[in-house]
Amino acid sequence: MSPDDSPQHTTAFIDPLVSLCVGVSAVAEVAMGRAPASALGGPHLAMLTADTLELDLSDPVQRQFGNYELLEKIGEGGMGVVYRARQSSLDRDVAIKLLAAGPWASREFIERFRREAQNAARMQHPNIVAIYEVGSHDELHFFSMQLICSGSLAELLKREAKLPPLRAAQMLRTIAEAVDYAHRLGVLHLDLKPANVLLDPNGNPHVADFGLARRLEQGLAAENNEISGTPSYMAPEQATAGPQRITPATDIWGLGAIFYELVTGQPPYLGKTPHETLKLVVAGQLRSPRRYAPEMPRDLEAIILKCMACDTAQRYASARDLAEDLTRFLNGYMVTARPLNTVQRSARWAKREPKIVVTALLALLALLIGLIATTTQWRRANANAQRAEAERTLATKNAEVSSERLWDGRRDAAMRLMRDGKGFAALRPLIANIAEKAAAGKSAELERRDIGMIEQQGVTLIDRLIIPEANPMATALSPDGKLLAVTLNDLSVRWYDTATLTERGRVDLLSDMDPDQVPVLPRFIDDHRLLVTGEWFDFLPNPSTSGVLVDLDRKQAIAPPAQFKDLADITWSSDGRHALLHDMHNHVQLWQVDPWRPLSSLAPIKETKGILWVLDPNLRYAVQIGPNMSELREFDPRHLDAAHPLPLPLHESFSAWAT
Repeated sequence: MSPDDSPQHTTAFIDPLVSLCVGVSAVAEVAMGRAPASALGGPHLAMLTADTLELDLSDPVQRQFGNYELLEKIGEGGMGVVYRARQSSLDRDVAIKLLAAGPWASREFIERFRREAQNAARMQHPNIVAIYEVGSHDELHFFSMQLICSGSLAELLKREAKLPPLRAAQMLRTIAEAVDYAHRLGVLHLDLKPANVLLDPNGNPHVADFGLARRLEQGLAAENNEISGTPSYMAPEQATAGPQRITPATDIWGLGAIFYELVTGQPPYLGKTPHETLKLVVAGQLRSPRRYAPEMPRDLEAIILKCMACDTAQRYASARDLAEDLTRFLNGYMVTARPLNTVQRSARWAKREPKIVVTALLALLALLIGLIATTTQWRRANANAQRAEAERTLATKNAEVSSERLWDGRRDAAMRLMRDGKGFAALRPLIANIAEKAAAGKSAELERRDIGMIEQQGVTLIDRLIIPEANPMATALSPDGKLLAVTLNDLSVRWYDTATLTERGRVDLLSDMDPDQVPVLPRFIDDHRLLVTGEWFDFLPNPSTSGVLVDLDRKQAIAPPAQFKDLADITWSSDGRHALLHDMHNHVQLWQVDPWRPLSSLAPIKETKGILWVLDPNLRYAVQIGPNMSELREFDPRHLDAAHPLPLPLHESFSAWAT
């Protein structure tokens, strides 16, 4: 907390004559009178007059300030005096700020002091000075805060005159991120300047002094009913009280002003008097920063000018946007404040990627050499056409051999990656081979097959289930994912809880399934019923919908109706609500399942071994599929005695079906 003592760094308030009253320095002088206190048990601080409020730290009584021991004065400004102090209760060094006017401060002045503490205390950011305690002692208002004792940016500039552009950009990016955090909490700083940015021992900046901070109304803007700030760093809308409103753009201007001084060594506006400085601010007569720092990159100049645009709409929309633009500059990318043309972008990219540029230049050089050589060969071809043709043929063959070697090498590398369990890393060389082979008119069947193998590697075994007494044949997962059904070679089906792999039930299918068959396909009708199908015809990808329907809740197979005699097979609809019942005499009948009820008459059907059936769940059709997979006959499920052949293209058959 070390405000600059020059007149251009004094806080300004409304003055009816010049629209500016330079700070509260007069009040501060009254509060900093030179009358010493008693060395032994001096008078109560609240009883001192304004002329005698100069704390004598050699006096133990005045040095002891409540829970704090004042050690030394480290700064003073318009609103208060800052001491380094020792907090007795926590045994730590802190900075403590006392209200400059002491017991004689006006209510408005006290409210400003409290508002500074409250605004700063709301923010917990590594680059904003932390507030520890707010209160009063002996009628003197104070707040304690984090002690940062390595000076301010203003003091750093006094020592070094100005900072290198890269260092200044890094410093301002950190400050902008802290200001963006304050804006997101609805607080405007309104007095951003080098003196209000403190440096820790590592050189990291910390934003301090929220004495002029204002709360944003509805997160958008604050009323501007007074002139307050430091003239050299005030934005035009801040320098004149009136209907214009104060927004985050005002702090963006302050950040630009800090940046200006960091790289040039002097504030952006500086007149002989504060009034003259304010006139320069309002007039917008900003001198180019490159006038004082010719070595400054033009991108940084563009960032400063965008921050300090007179029109608030032309400034950065937020402190975050400013920080991101500085990050782009530091990383060597184009900044939004200064769009580049094609040549400039190419130069920037070349500077950022020197290895690629060198490679490209070498390739271009090789291309030029090749063109020269080709031209020479073309000229000589007129004299020796046959030799030139032979050379071209040989070159073509060499190129083909080289390409084949390249493709083989890529595929070998991909195979090694696949064996090492890095299948997805193997995709790049395989895809490159496919593209180049397609361009050369070559087949890439091997690469396409390899990619298919990689895609199948996406399944991962996450747990295992051991069934010691039988061999699992097939599995199915319930629609809600809670049950895992397993069919076994002992003609049984079991289901398990997927979360714990504990058995939930089992059904023996020996009496419901042909003993020559094995349950090879379980399929959940819903979360409560399971259709188990036995062996089906060789070389066919789809089984029939015949099989055993298991009620999982009752843990039993659904028995066929007793009144249907000589049952041979059941074809179920995909939703399990209807079934076609076949008897041993080549008859079929449509039934409702729950409860069992016939929906058609018993109809004779010309049926031979190997015929399959498909039943639409909405009973729109039933299809009989011939044994050679090329004959289809459609029926009305309620009138199974009338068949309608469905012709297929000549010499064509089908291999899959679904309802």
